[in-house]
Parts: sequence; C-alpha cells; structure tokens
Amino acid sequence: MDTETLRGVSSGDEYVAPQSQRWGKVALAVGAACALLVVGFATGSHFVSPQASQAVTSSVVAPLQLNQIAVVPPREECAKVGKNCIAQKCCKVTGYECYEVKPGMAQCMKECIPGKDGTCLHHSQPMKASEKSDISYSANTLFCFSFYTEETGTTKKSYELDLLRTQLFLGASIFGCEAWRVYSDVETWLSPNKFNTVKVDDVNNDFHFQKRKKTGTWINSNIFIAAWKAIKDEGVWAGKDWTVKVDADAVFLPERLRQYVGQVEVTKNGVYFENCKYVSYGFFGSLEVLSHNAAGTFMANLDECKTSLNYMGSEKLTGYEPWGEDLFAQRCMDLHGVDKISAFDVTTDAACAAWRPEGQKKNLKWKPDCATTLTPAIHPFKKPKEYFDCLKATQR
Repeated sequence: MDTETLRGVSSGDEYVAPQSQRWGKVALAVGAACALLVVGFATGSHFVSPQASQAVTSSVVAPLQLNQIAVVPPREECAKVGKNCIAQKCCKVTGYECYEVKPGMAQCMKECIPGKDGTCLHHSQPMKASEKSDISYSANTLFCFSFYTEETGTTKKSYELDLLRTQLFLGASIFGCEAWRVYSDVETWLSPNKFNTVKVDDVNNDFHFQKRKKTGTWINSNIFIAAWKAIKDEGVWAGKDWTVKVDADAVFLPERLRQYVGQVEVTKNGVYFENCKYVSYGFFGSLEVLSHNAAGTFMANLDECKTSLNYMGSEKLTGYEPWGEDLFAQRCMDLHGVDKISAFDVTTDAACAAWRPEGQKKNLKWKPDCATTLTPAIHPFKKPKEYFDCLKATQR
C-alpha cells in the first residue's frame, strides 16, 4: 500500500488547499461530541494507521490457499421461487438456494430440512476459477468515497455534512482508507484550509429528474453516475485493490473491511458484494464494495448502461419508480459480466429487512446494537450523537 495518511492521499494525489474558510456553526455544534469521542478513543480502541494494522494482519494470518470462488449468476438467469430450479441451479431471490424436493424436482428455499422438505440435494452453479491461487492479505488497499447532497429535494434536516466533517476530524470511516474522496453537488469545506468536497456538475440537467414518492428526495442515479465519471477521470481508484462507496450515515471501519476482503478470492471479471438477503436485488448502497476489475468495467460502461438500461423508467420490482444509484450499478455490472458474490455479513443494515430480528421486520426505526455488531459497516445512524455513540461502542 501507499504511504498515505488519514488526510487521504499521497503527495501525487493531494487536494489543492481550499480558500480560507471558517468552521462555522456546524462544526461548533459537533465540537463537544468530538472532544468526548477523542477522550473515549484515547483510552480504548484507536484508529490505527492502515499500514500498521495491515502489517499486523499479514504477520499473524496464513494464506488460505483458495482456488475457486462461488459466483451467483445475474437474477435474470435464475429461477423464481416456486418453480423448478434444477436447470438454472440458482434463485432470483438473494439468499435462497436450489434444493431437490424429489428426483427431477427442486425448489428455491431459505433452508432445506431432509425428510421434511424433501431429499435436499443442493443444486448449485459450478465454482469459477479465481484470479489467484493464494489469498494475499496485502491485496486489500481501499479507495473509498462518500457523497454529500446539499439539494436533497426536501426541507428535512440532513446531517451528512456534519457527519463527514467530524469523521475527517477523527480519521474515521472513509478517511481511514488509503485514498478517499467526498463528492457533492456543491463545493464546500470538509476541513478548513485543507480539504473540500469535489463538486460534480449537472451537465445533462438530469440530476433532479424525479423525486421519491415516500421521502420526497431526488432519485440519485444520475448524480452518482457523474461522481463515478469523476472517479474514473481522476484515476486514483486504479492504484487500489478495492473501490468502496460508503453512505455518510453508515458507521464504517476500514480495517474490518481490509480483513474481510483479504480472505476473498476474486475472478478475472472482478467481483462485487451483494449484501442483503431475501430481496430481488441485494446490492444495497450503504456499503458498495467492488474489486479492482469490477470497478474498472463498471466505469468503462457508464454511458452504454445509461443508454441500454431503463433506469429512469419504472417497473414493478422497483415500486414503479426509477432506479437508485445502487440498482443502476448492479444492473450495469451484471450486464457487462462482472461476477457477483454473496457477502451478507459485510454489513449490518437496518434498511435490509433480513437483518431486523423477528418481531421487528416492519419496524423501520430499528437500529443494530453497535456494542455487539462486528461487521465492517453498520447502518443507518443519521444524527451525529447516535452515529459517534455507535462508532465508539463497536470499537470497545
């Protein structure tokens, strides 16, 4: 990995220092919380530098010597629940597997109990050859980015900028990655006299083409396409093994993700992590993890996907609304041969109903218990106090 600091980038990748600006009321509002957090971190778990923590990981964990990888075909190639899945050997719903009920008949199920549900012979797609035969715990460098939206479409208070500024102050979340960027529909400061957001321009006048029915916020597919183009053009991502998009309200610990991806085989096509079970499309946007070749293929085909995919239209699977940025990314990668792997333990996301405990499946206000949650990301925590309380609790 490069010798980049928590300020995000090496000398070749540094931001131009922004014009002198004041901290303002936002930073003052979170200052007290920062002070408390610094005290907490000083006596507990620290934000270890990526290089130091990686060296520890590399020295104590032996290579896994894996040679194959379980790849899940695109949803369109798999069987519906209730249909015979023997031919496809995969299921349209994430987290379901194809099990034999009786000879010649198999169905998609969450689990299969022999005798009760049938013979339960597991039918699965052949394993694919991995790009490498040995797992390398050093092949886990991260380019991470978040997006701050000023023009959300609603008057509801957003704390995204508060969160990002405080995360940078602490070296938390994406700011613990080897390289990072924060994109936005405006240019504003993240750290006075040091770092600004990277503004993406609405050159096609399509950022605000439609709002969500429930939330009233702008559908974000086109603004993120502009951000991905900016990532491609700058090229910092190309020097890293993984490209990771993180929502500002996701409590994200880069070192946990480094350890996670350090044990993952990839294919020559590249892989992306599907992270939510029991849905039609399980690539949820709070934590989007793409291997190097996956990110490259996706960005190389942005314009083609804009043309060929009906992402600004509507369909039943999306509640008759245009697609969000995560669904666009998933469908585009599927279209262009990027391999999908199941990684349902990479994040604990309350937006994914499968993570909510029994009796809480319909409770949209349910939050994970950060003190016992060990996944690389935990989501969502929209207000500064709850966010940084969670960050502190999950590191104890």
